[in-house]
Amino acid sequence: MAKKYYSRSEKEKLAKKLAAVVAVFVIVCTATVVIGHIVDNQKMNTGQKDAAAASDIVTINGVKCKPNWDVQTYLFIGEDDRGVKTRKTESDGTGQSDVLELLVIDTKKNTYHKLPINRDTITDVKSLDDDGSYLATTKTQIALAHAKGDGMELSCENTVDAVSNMLYGIRIEGYISLNMDSIKILNHLAGGVPVTIEDDFSQSDPSLVMGQNITLTDDQAMHYVHDRMNVGDGTNECRMRRQKAYVDALFPLYKAKLQADSGFINEFYNDLSDYMVTDMSVGEMGNVANMIMNSEDKGELSIKGTNAIAEDDGFNEFTMDETSRGEVAMELFFNKVEK
Repeated sequence: MAKKYYSRSEKEKLAKKLAAVVAVFVIVCTATVVIGHIVDNQKMNTGQKDAAAASDIVTINGVKCKPNWDVQTYLFIGEDDRGVKTRKTESDGTGQSDVLELLVIDTKKNTYHKLPINRDTITDVKSLDDDGSYLATTKTQIALAHAKGDGMELSCENTVDAVSNMLYGIRIEGYISLNMDSIKILNHLAGGVPVTIEDDFSQSDPSLVMGQNITLTDDQAMHYVHDRMNVGDGTNECRMRRQKAYVDALFPLYKAKLQADSGFINEFYNDLSDYMVTDMSVGEMGNVANMIMNSEDKGELSIKGTNAIAEDDGFNEFTMDETSRGEVAMELFFNKVEK
């Protein structure tokens, strides 16, 4: 992917916006909202952006609802893959999404919420042929939506489609995706991130001792943010808590660097661009940043559910509580139809 270099005035404008945006991103997506990898010719054409017409009525938990058109929603994807982003010629099942989080901005109320989505959530996911054509829909972990594609735009669009359908056909304005190699880069740019080790990492990285307060090295940051199977209770909820703790600690470090040096943004972009895929232009990202700066952070919501180990393949499965799914969707994306 071609790299873009910004003029001094562009850097200064973007740097002012970065601090407001970083706070709402999960770790693997934190930086991308301000740096921007311009892909103006890569807009989604899956139809999900127009999933709900103004006249559409959706029944949620027995209640008739209409889409809230004052809401703008953006999806951030952390891909469980390594190396410089390249297009796959055939789907091989790799490159699942380990992190999924929605940023939901209510432009009328001037508020925003974050909605993390469990990667193990069982929902409808489309299978695609190597040319991107539709093959079938199966109920499986939502993380697999990204693996069923080319590793680039098709994978992201398939993930957007799965998330949209899971939430009753919501409109998603844009996406940003980074793979796991970005974690070390993000940590290095911050000069290390201080955290408290609250899980047992003895089988993953013995240098992360439970109960200690440490500043993570780049290698430790990868284990802290990414590892799941041999850490703590092995659940994705456990890992999601660590990811949130990491972002909370990372935000003030980046904010300080940007206040001290607007040129930090160019280093940021150059180091991360090879690991990023997005359908958002820098202008669109700037608009999101402006909305966030003028909105109140209402925190995170979550969809409740139950975890289980599948008997057939031994993988984790998260089954959503249907009442909780509906309640979250109605709070964030829909308005009740007046009788």
